[in-house]
Amino acid sequence: MGYHICITNESAVNISITKGIYGNVGNETENRNVIWGKIRDLYAVKPGDFIILYVKNPLSHIIGVFEVTSNPYICFDNIFNNSDEKYPYRFNFKIKYHFPNPIPVFEFYNLIEIGKLNSMATLEKDINSSYRGIRQLFEDDYKELLSLFYKYNPKTDPLNFSIIKNNIKITKKIEAINLNTSNLKQYTNPTEILFNQIPNERAKAILENVIHTYISYNLIHNTNNVRNDIDLNNISEIILEAPVFKTMQFRSDILTTFKNDSTTYFYSFIELKKDKNIRIEDFSQLIGYLKSFALSRKLPANSFEGIYISNKFDSALIDYLQKRKTVEKENIIRLIKYSVDNKGFVKLTRVL
Repeated sequence: MGYHICITNESAVNISITKGIYGNVGNETENRNVIWGKIRDLYAVKPGDFIILYVKNPLSHIIGVFEVTSNPYICFDNIFNNSDEKYPYRFNFKIKYHFPNPIPVFEFYNLIEIGKLNSMATLEKDINSSYRGIRQLFEDDYKELLSLFYKYNPKTDPLNFSIIKNNIKITKKIEAINLNTSNLKQYTNPTEILFNQIPNERAKAILENVIHTYISYNLIHNTNNVRNDIDLNNISEIILEAPVFKTMQFRSDILTTFKNDSTTYFYSFIELKKDKNIRIEDFSQLIGYLKSFALSRKLPANSFEGIYISNKFDSALIDYLQKRKTVEKENIIRLIKYSVDNKGFVKLTRVL
């Protein structure tokens, strides 16, 4: 089960709650990198996940809690009844817990400041951008927010509510390789994207966001053997662009954890590159972040790792890491090479 903060606004939120549809803002004139960034975030959501709505204007507040009831899809209709904005990046939801009183935004940011919402350290930057509409929450962060809802609704029975009626069905499914980002407005019926075949050129993804989406989607859904290929079969949580250090503005492209009850025992930080020859200096930067993170959390040496996924690795880096593994018994960096065939199928190969 996943947990998400979904950013919206006053002009869309009432329709969202009435119809049981979340839509992230977007238009057909955006460049394909922005489009794929929104698709990446959208497809981190799956049926059964819980969402909380962050209404960002004119008066910011937090509304929740809802449960996702459909796969994500794209639809360029005008169900949100807004001539200026479209909300095509969607999924359906129903009420999970009804809390009539929202959480004031100052309470939310107070939790961030005191370190209670670790997955939200850079949220303010994302709130002020139309690029990021959906952010993942750690389970512990979700529980903190749930406690705030109870604080502001002490006499409310959260299970007493009217069910949202939603009859919207996904009518079309297409592979990612066939998505026409230059004419998104053609998708006027709910269209789900599948991630078995991806758009590519010269044996690599056309964009970093494309390979990012492929990896994260297949990790989340445990499909296309991606978990096994990357050796991440035990996953409790998956967070995209997880802020590791607020002061450094460092985000891991994908962070996965292994938990038991409320204790996290292992962190895997995944860095993704579309077309970059990973060198020793790239390794040095990543390992510096990892060790600083481990020190700040007082983690033992065998409880974290960094994984580079790219289409090439410098031979000097491979030789250096092999020597570190032999001499210093250090094995916290793994290298995974990806390639894409002309039909869009991805192959992941362990280099080290």
